[in-house]
Amino acid sequence: MIKLYRILFKISCLILLLSVAIPINLVHALDNPAGRILRMEGAVIIVRDSRTMNGSTDLKIYADDVIKTGPGSLVELLLQDGSSLHMGPDSQLELNEFRFSLGKDKPSFIARMAKGLFVYISGAISKVHPGSVKFETPDATIGIRGTKLVLKIDDLKFEKDMETEALPGCKETTVVLFRDPTGNVGKVTVSNIKGGDELNKEFYAIHVKCDSAPSKPMFLDRASLEKMIPESLHSIVFENYRPPLPYTESENPLINPDNPVTPPKPPKTFSESAPPAS
Repeated sequence: MIKLYRILFKISCLILLLSVAIPINLVHALDNPAGRILRMEGAVIIVRDSRTMNGSTDLKIYADDVIKTGPGSLVELLLQDGSSLHMGPDSQLELNEFRFSLGKDKPSFIARMAKGLFVYISGAISKVHPGSVKFETPDATIGIRGTKLVLKIDDLKFEKDMETEALPGCKETTVVLFRDPTGNVGKVTVSNIKGGDELNKEFYAIHVKCDSAPSKPMFLDRASLEKMIPESLHSIVFENYRPPLPYTESENPLINPDNPVTPPKPPKTFSESAPPAS
C-alpha cells in the first residue's frame, strides 16, 4: 500500500510540474484557435513558440503565430469570425491578438505585417465592432471597418546611376479599398505619428513612405491595380470572391439558421478563377 501511495505521489508531482512548465498563454491559445489554413501553394512557414513548422491545409493557427510565405507562394487564412486573409509571395505577418467567441468578451484582431502583399475580406469583428481590427505595418496603423482591402509593403526604392535600389531600413505601405462580397464599401483609416487620413471610396489608395505622413486618398485605375497585385490573386481581388463559412467554437454557423446562406466552394488552387457571388 505504501508503495502505491509513493507511485501516486510521484505521478501527482509530475502532473504539477508539467502544468507549471506549460505557458498559460499557450494553454489558452491551444483551446481557442484563431482560424485555419484554408488553402495554400508553395512554401508556407509557421513559427510558434520559437518552433518552426511547415504549413498545410486545415492546419490551425493561433494568436502569436508568425506566418511566412516563400517566393511564388500563396496562402489563405480563414478566421473564426468569417474573415479571410490572403498572403501573397514573400510575405510575413505576426498574429498579435485574436479574440472572438460567442461569449461576452470584446472581440479583437490585431496583426503586424512586416512585408509583402495581403488581401483582407472582413468578417464579424470589424462589422459588428468597428475599430477592433487593426493592421500594423512599419509605416502606419490601419483601422478597418467592414470592407475588403489590399495592403502592400515594399522596400522604399530610389534611383541611383540609372538603377533602382532599396533604401536601407525604409518601407513603403500602400492600402487600397475595395467593395466586399456583400457590395459594401466600408472605411479604412491609415495613420502614424505624422498624421492620418481615411479611405471610403472603392479603388482609392493611400501611400505611406518611410517617416512621412500618409498621403491623401488617390484613385488607382485597373491597369495600376493589376500591376500592383500578383496575377494569381486577381480573381480574389477583382471578382466577388466570398470566403466559406468558418467553424466556430460551438460548431454552429455564424448566420441565422432560419435565413441560411450557402457560399460557393473556394477554388482548389489560386490559379483557378474565384467562384462567382451566390
